[in-house]
Formats: sequence, structure tokens, C-alpha cells
Amino acid sequence: MKRLSKWIALFLLIFVVFVSGILMLLITHDLNDLKPIIEQAAKDATGRKLIIQGNIYVKIGWPPGICITDVTLGNAHWSDKPHMLHIGELEVDIEILPLIHKIVNIKQLTLNDFNLSIEINKQGHSNLEFETGSDKQADTVEPSDKAQTSDVIEIPQLGFHNLCLNHIHLSYENANEPGQYSITLNQINAESKGLDTPIFLDIMGEYRKNQFNIQAEVGSLNRLLSSQEEWPLTVTAQGAGMDLSATGNIQDVLAFNGIYVQMLCKGKQFKDFQKMMGTAIPLDGPYHFKVGLMEKKKRQFQSAVDISLGNNQILGMGELLLNRERPGLKLVFEANTIDLRPFITNTSSSKQTSTPEQDRFFSNQVLLSNPLSNIDFIGTFRIQKLMTKRISIHHINTQVRLLSNTLEISPFHANIGGGKIGAQLKIKRDQQFNIFTNIITQDMNVGQMLKELDISEMFDGVLDFRIHLKTQGESLSQWMSYLDGYVSVQMEHGKLYNQYVNMLGGELSSNLFRLVNPMKKNQYSHINCMATRFDITDGHADTTIMMLDTDQMRLIGKGHIALDTETLDISIRPLPKSGLDTGRLGKYSLSLNQLAQPFKLGGTLKKPQLKLDYKKAAWTIGKTVGGVVLFGPIGIAAGLISGVADNNNPCEIAKSVARTGKYPKGYHANKSLMQQTKDSVQKGINDVGKSIGNTFKKIWGSD
Repeated sequence: MKRLSKWIALFLLIFVVFVSGILMLLITHDLNDLKPIIEQAAKDATGRKLIIQGNIYVKIGWPPGICITDVTLGNAHWSDKPHMLHIGELEVDIEILPLIHKIVNIKQLTLNDFNLSIEINKQGHSNLEFETGSDKQADTVEPSDKAQTSDVIEIPQLGFHNLCLNHIHLSYENANEPGQYSITLNQINAESKGLDTPIFLDIMGEYRKNQFNIQAEVGSLNRLLSSQEEWPLTVTAQGAGMDLSATGNIQDVLAFNGIYVQMLCKGKQFKDFQKMMGTAIPLDGPYHFKVGLMEKKKRQFQSAVDISLGNNQILGMGELLLNRERPGLKLVFEANTIDLRPFITNTSSSKQTSTPEQDRFFSNQVLLSNPLSNIDFIGTFRIQKLMTKRISIHHINTQVRLLSNTLEISPFHANIGGGKIGAQLKIKRDQQFNIFTNIITQDMNVGQMLKELDISEMFDGVLDFRIHLKTQGESLSQWMSYLDGYVSVQMEHGKLYNQYVNMLGGELSSNLFRLVNPMKKNQYSHINCMATRFDITDGHADTTIMMLDTDQMRLIGKGHIALDTETLDISIRPLPKSGLDTGRLGKYSLSLNQLAQPFKLGGTLKKPQLKLDYKKAAWTIGKTVGGVVLFGPIGIAAGLISGVADNNNPCEIAKSVARTGKYPKGYHANKSLMQQTKDSVQKGINDVGKSIGNTFKKIWGSD
């Protein structure tokens, strides 16, 4: 027994001396001499230049460690950034004894100031694609040699006790997509008690100026590297007012096979979640997302989605296809009632210095990119009722197809205000983006729809409109500049409430109110009919017909809108109804100067202005002078009225023009407003003459 103890003591002494000798050799030897060997090995493996600008040295302790500082790896030759990777400091303490059994057990790993930049160029190549010398040599190897070199390399068992990563910065940039994504991980701590024990992670980081924390328990590294055992995971996270949890397992992590994951995400303020995700949907409120993903076949996954915003719930089922060159996603969404009114936020900003972009109604911001999407998407949406602050739609049924160069929404069918709406939209990129849309509504009762939204005494009437447009470009401003097609709106038997007109505010409100309800007798103006049609060519919209017929006035408009410059130039001619009767001058005597003055809608789409048309008003003054010469002061009436709406019903003709874009044969549709004014002079004078004659007859008591 004593002899055995001596042999053990001798063995330990020899081992200690041996290890100490190696340590002394490593300590006394300048490990920086290994830099050229390491750099050359990295170049052979990646085709990139590795530079160790700092030092390589041994850290004294048990177990001993190796430390390396200031390391950079070159970027792809096409990148503007010189370095893809930079490491400030890497320190690794490896246990010695397990190495005898081909076990790499890291006692402590510390990584500081790690920066990784991932880029994709316009050709779709990533800087993670390395050009290695072995790839070139593989083509020259004989078949027999290939068989000899295809031996499987045995990967040693790997484990660790403690990992500490500080100041990790990751960035991603795709030349085919706008913007750059970056994330900072301030600290990552990972602990494990053995080779086959779970790993505990604690991560603190920042994304889009939002702090977040992640806690996770996952399977061991041996399970991670093995395809024979499932790798379990349990994750919780907090950030931007959001709580996230995920559970599941993966059969083969490296091959991304055998996945089963369930994820739950919830929070109180959806706008905070959007800030982190970089979206700007004008919705807010409590939210709840639940997603399940399960592999059905190799790289084909079945998914289930449950989305809630407040009391609104959308359920969906679909497939995720990763077994093809372009990933594919198929989804079917269904919902009963979606009421977004409590969650729609006010996007108006506080007063600030106006810029040219803010003065535009149509933004120059690029909305379409090439490709339109990195995945192929087919979605079917069925919603029984959708409500926003301005619109209520029933029985929505539509399909959306999004491919590399095509976006198509067709068909789109729904009910709105007791009527029907059908639409389609197609965006296709050839040499440029071409856009086509077609929208038709029939028998849309605006008042009925507004009552569903709890909006009363605003507007009422049955509306039909047709939109047929095509254009090209990548932004709203470009779409408007190249726009072709037409927009047609017609309505019968409606009401326009005064308080709604007053909501417009300012000069526009007062002038519009005077036009539609000059007598101010009722709380609303009764609309007999409305018909408007704009025919659009190269971004210039010309009025083919613009008429509003009320119980008191008939308004005729003519002009155009330059959509490229967003300027308005529309003349509006008010024609008082013959039934405006207030006294001795019969049907022409009340505030005639205000009822018959021509107006002009000018300014821009962002800042429209409705003012007196001074050019046409000058013609009215000329007529007034002529009336005074002929009939004295009473002749003022003839001058102030440029025309009166006769008793004939123009609605049928106006609706036909709005629908077809053509006037009936024999109808002088091209006659200008000024010419119409001239033609009405004689009629006005004649009518006043009749009124004077009737007055004299009444005075003298003659029949």
C-alpha cells in the first residue's frame, strides 16, 4: 500500500513538473511569433485577410488561459467597409485534463467589444460567402484521392461553465432594401454545469433605442450539435412594454429540421411595440399575438396564428415553405368583427417649421422596392365586419398575392352602406413599376354607414363611384404625375348637414356654406343630385362634369387639377333656384350679389382655397352697369344674376355624363363658363323686364 502511494505521488509530481514546464515554455516563449501562422491559416480557410494587431499571451492560473487582443477580419472585395469582423479581446480558459479524453471543456470565456457587419450586395451575394483555397483545389483532386479525403472528422465533445460577452454589436445591410438594421447586446451571460446539462442564458441589449432583456433555458451544446436528440428551448423576454415567451424543441438545429415552437407576445401599448419593430401603423392599445410552428415535411411547416388587438381577434392557418429557392408563405385569415376605432391614433404632429416635403399632399417617399418581397406570399382574408373611424365594411372576401415583382389584390368583394363594392389592384415590375386599379361601388348609403359608426347629422345619400386608374413609379408623387384614367362619383337624394361644413373651418368653410345653403333656413341642405367626373391624362385631371343640385342652388364647376404640382384651378358657378322669393322683386330680390357671385377653388391639395373669382365677378359688374342703363336701379338685379337654374331636372343628364364620360348629342358640353355667363345676360335682363312690368301693373291696378 505504501509502495502504491509512492507511485501515485511520483506520478503526480512528474505531471505537475511536466505541465509546469509547458506553462513556463509558453510563458517565456513569445506567442506573437504564431501570428503569421494563424493569419495564413485564416486566409486559407476564408480567403480573407486576418490581422492580429494586438498580442497573444498566456494567462497564468488554473486552468491556464490564452488571451488575444485587437483582431480584424477583412470584408468581401465588393464592400465599402474594410472589415467584416472586429474583436477587441478574447480570453479562453480551457481545462487541461479533459483534453486527454477528447473533451473540450471551457472553464471561462470572455469576449469584449465584438463587432460583426453582415452585408448583401445588389447581386444578392453575402459577405458571409468565403472564397477558400480548398474549394479551388477540390476540382483537381483525383476520384481516388477524393475518397481518401472524405473521412468524417470527429467533432470532440464540447462544454463550458461560464461565458461572458460584453459590448456585442451586430449590423445588417441589404443593398436591395432601404435602411440598415443594428442591434447592441450589452451583456450576455451563459452558464452550464456540465457537458450534457442545460444552458442558462441572460441577455441585456438595445434595439432601436429600446432596452430589452432575455432569459432562456436551452439544451446542452452536445445536443445542439447532434441530430439524434431534440434540443429543447424555453425563452422569456421583456422590452418596449412587451412580454414574450416561447417554448418548443428542434430535432436538428444545424439543418433547421424537426421544429416545433409556440410563441406568445403581449403588451399594453401597441405603439411601443411598433417603435421597436420600426413600423408606423396608426394603431394603439393592448395586444396579444400567439404563433405556433410545426414541421410537417422536410422544410415544410404548418403554422397557426391568433392575433388580438383589444376585443378584436383574427385567427389564421397557413404553411411556411422553405424547401424552395424562394421561401413561400400561405395564410388564411378569418375574423368576425374588427373595430379599430378605439385603437386608431391621431397622426397629426405639433406645429413645426414647414418643409417642401410637408407642404406636399403626396409624399416623395419610396414605397416600392425591388424585389417587392423576399418571399412568395398568398393570403386569403375573410372579415365579417371591419370598422374604422371613417368607414364600415361588411363581408370582406379577398385574396392577396405577393411575389418577387408582383403584388395583386384580386378579387376584392364587400358590402358597404347596404351596397356593394368590388375592386382589384395590381402592381407589376418590368422595367419599372406599373400600377393598375379598378374600384366600383353601387348603392352605397353613406348615412347608413355613418350610423353604424355612431356618426349622425353629417352626410346622407346613396352614392355610386367608379375609379379606373393606371400609373407608374415608386412613390405617391410619381404615381400622381403619371396617372391616367378617370374618377366618377354620382349621388341622388342626399343631405349635407351644416355642422359638417363648419368642421372644415376658416375661409373654405364659410364660402362653401354660403354656396350650398345661402338661405340658412334648415340645419342641412337637401341635395337633389351630385355628379362629378375627372378624366385624367399624364397627371392632369380635367372636369368632364361637376354639378351639385340642391333645393336652393345649383353649382356648376369646370377646371382641372395638376396632380404633379398639386395645384387646383376650378371655377364654380352658383345658379340660384327660381323659387327664392322674398318680396317686391319677386324671385330675384334677396342678397342677389352673394347668391350669384362666381367662385374659384384654387391653392393646393394640401391648402385649398375657395374665393371669389374676380375675373368673372368683373363681368358681373359689367352686366350690372348695363342693367342700370336700361332699367335704372331696378336693373341691378339683372346684373347681379349671371343666370338662374331653370326648373328642368339636369340630374339624369349629369349622371349619364359622369358614368360614360360623354354628353348627349346636341348638348353643348364644351361651352365655357364665361360663354355660359354671356348667354345668360339677355335672359336675366328679359326676366327683370317682365318683373318690372308686373310691378307697374300691380301699382296701377291693371290686369
